[in-house]
Amino acid sequence: MTATHADLPLLPAPTRLARAPGAFDIDAATSIDDIIRQAGVARGGLYHHFSGKEALFRAVYETVEGGVIARVMEAAASQSSPWDAVRAGLSAFLDACLEPSFRRIVVLDSISVLQSQVLEVGIDPHELPMLRTVLTPLLGTASFGGMAIDALTYVALGGLYGASLYIARASNPRAARAEVDLVLDTLIGGLLRGAAR
Repeated sequence: MTATHADLPLLPAPTRLARAPGAFDIDAATSIDDIIRQAGVARGGLYHHFSGKEALFRAVYETVEGGVIARVMEAAASQSSPWDAVRAGLSAFLDACLEPSFRRIVVLDSISVLQSQVLEVGIDPHELPMLRTVLTPLLGTASFGGMAIDALTYVALGGLYGASLYIARASNPRAARAEVDLVLDTLIGGLLRGAAR
């Protein structure tokens, strides 16, 4: 079964529990019973909406990630130049890597829980439409004119995943976030200087 917005009152409890490392692993300490108890729902209520722990994780993942994607799109839309829009959108996404729920659910645990669905069914990551929207205006700039948007989007997605993992796995995520900013600013600055020649 697929979760809908009507299911959202159930999601805060597993979202809180998911902050613990490995909460959604197959042999994890966090059980469906823990989630039911925290959410204050009956077992039948949970299984009415979710077939099991993985389906519940997917709903939590989509809720947490959806909120961040909305913030990314809002940040990018608030800027007038394509470069500023990209930088603002990337910053909003990377700032989310400092939030415990996003870091644990979207960046760290989603790889082990959802990877098989991506590989077997060919599901595109949720970030692809977000990146396409944020990056498309760059195609009108001197640096990116003539590039294929899908190639640009997938390459950017790889960098975004790498930066997210770097921040999420760091012993000091705030320091790692600052290091990622330095890399982004250097790359964007280099591209802008190259386009000005």
